[in-house]
Amino acid sequence: MVQFIFQIMGGTALLMYGVDMMGEGLERMSGKMMKKILERLTGKLWKAFLAGIFLTALVQSSTAISVLSVGFVNSGIMRLSQAIGIIYGANIGTTITAQFMALSFSFNLIQLSLPIIAVGFIFKIAGKTHKLQNAGHSIMGIGFMLLALMILNEGIPYMENNASIRYFFEHYASNVILGILIGTVTTALVHSSAATVGIVILLGNAGLISLTTAVILMLGDNIGTSVTALVASINGNTNARRTAWGHALHNIIGVLIALPFLPLFVKLIEYFTLSVQGSTNIQLQIANSHTIFNIIVALIFLPLNKYFVSLLMTIVKDKEAKDGRKESYLDKLLLDTPVAALDASLRELRRTLTHNKDMLNATFENILKDTTESSAEVSVMEKDVISLQKELTKYMISLSKRTLSEEQSISLPGVIKGAKYLERMANHTSHLMSLQIQRNDKEMFFTEEALKELDNLRNMLNEMYEKTCENLNHHEEDNLMRIRELDISMDRKVAKYSDNHVLRLEEEKCTMEASLIYLEILQTLERISGYLYKIAKLCRYELKGIAAPLE
Repeated sequence: MVQFIFQIMGGTALLMYGVDMMGEGLERMSGKMMKKILERLTGKLWKAFLAGIFLTALVQSSTAISVLSVGFVNSGIMRLSQAIGIIYGANIGTTITAQFMALSFSFNLIQLSLPIIAVGFIFKIAGKTHKLQNAGHSIMGIGFMLLALMILNEGIPYMENNASIRYFFEHYASNVILGILIGTVTTALVHSSAATVGIVILLGNAGLISLTTAVILMLGDNIGTSVTALVASINGNTNARRTAWGHALHNIIGVLIALPFLPLFVKLIEYFTLSVQGSTNIQLQIANSHTIFNIIVALIFLPLNKYFVSLLMTIVKDKEAKDGRKESYLDKLLLDTPVAALDASLRELRRTLTHNKDMLNATFENILKDTTESSAEVSVMEKDVISLQKELTKYMISLSKRTLSEEQSISLPGVIKGAKYLERMANHTSHLMSLQIQRNDKEMFFTEEALKELDNLRNMLNEMYEKTCENLNHHEEDNLMRIRELDISMDRKVAKYSDNHVLRLEEEKCTMEASLIYLEILQTLERISGYLYKIAKLCRYELKGIAAPLE
């Protein structure tokens, strides 16, 4: 009895670990490709649906695909209807693991678990490239998954001979309501639908449950797999909560649709498995039931997607942050998918850069018109940037605790640097406003020539802001060269304008006090220019996952 309990506990834990390890390695190998494919999904719903199937089948992580979709909806690249379409496809793609487990029994692959682990270990340790090392990580995950199935399979004879266990499966698990509840709770607890389906396949293969019971448990498994995301989205942003609710309602409604047709569905699975695969093996039937159920539900929902999205938008209302700002892209739900978390961080940097530009222009309007009307607004904007810098740094620290690729490990401190540069730029802009307040209070006037010089510098900085924002979105060498030229030109013009002002002072066209403020404004603008160039260089190196050369 004790040995059996240890086998069940250890085998289940190893199965979950193997599934996670396999998905983790595949996700690391395909992170960039996933992002590129999803970024191009700006068209039809069916494209999103097919991409969801393909990408989830490739990386075996419906969570990763769903989370990336949330990130793109947040940024406006993708509509919510497309993200929901991806979820329909992801539910189908994730069933490939169950198909593999079923085939592993048919071809007795579980006996090869240890050699597969050994091969994966060699790739992981001896691989000279990160792709080979990640491939080894995935292969080891497959090996652990097969080893877990072998360990769990060894406990089957005990279960077959135990009257209490057989009674439980015959009288409780076969009950529709209890069976769905068992499947839901079990999957929600272990956070892995593939693991619970694997156990159901084992039970069916041992004759402990019928195909009907297996289908009932599978229906519960489909509901349970959406519980984790639903709980995780509680404190998330609007799009994260809508996506999580979309996943959950899609599965729940699908189960409710299937229940009246359960006997007919079981016959369909038996007929399909016999006709297509020429087999009556229950493990194949269980895997097929998992795949076919999700295909049928997706085909029902696709034509009704517009109404389903409207329902989600009604259930989950738009909300704003407590301080009135737009919701942050930095959702905790994204942290377990580093490629999505870093993408969200870049979007937050880009939005904050635009915020800084607005802050600078508001300050310049006050300087050129000699007023202080925007002083309170600029102060609030500075606080927003400081808050973002702290929030983004904490977010990166949380992300650093996840498993990252080499490129992601380089990008992470780059994001922190970018946030710090933005904060310093906001501080300098706030300092400009304080200089303007001082000038206005003491009624110190600038000459028309001085104001034209400042307006010229503002135009240069605005161009630098625009080019830097473009490079945060997609790096272009031409933009970087232009920003560098503008930074050098800024240094030269500040030096020239400083000399011009000294001549004006000698000609007594302005006062000494006004002169000191003007020169301080020039130096502050030069510092802002320097930080913009630093951010542009981050776009060329760290933010792209490339180590910056030593200067």
